[in-house]
Amino acid sequence: MAPSRSTVGKLQRDQAKRAKAKAKLEDRLARRSEPRADPSPASGPRSPEEQARLLEEFARLHQDLEEGRIALEEFEIRQADLRERLVVD
Repeated sequence: MAPSRSTVGKLQRDQAKRAKAKAKLEDRLARRSEPRADPSPASGPRSPEEQARLLEEFARLHQDLEEGRIALEEFEIRQADLRERLVVD
């Protein structure tokens, strides 16, 4: 008995798989060659007073959520904004 041959569907799946892997590799290589954005804040290091003020805002934000003064969506938006501005060592 002769060995079974691959079906057209299997060949197409294999070709698609190889094409996807090739595109993924090219994308990775392109991202490596791009310059990375500076992760540090644009305005430079923040003063300890400003950091303390941001932490107080965090506390007020959590309190507002607990007491129902703001919705969860608003909380998440404001929390993300504060996290971006906060410098963690």
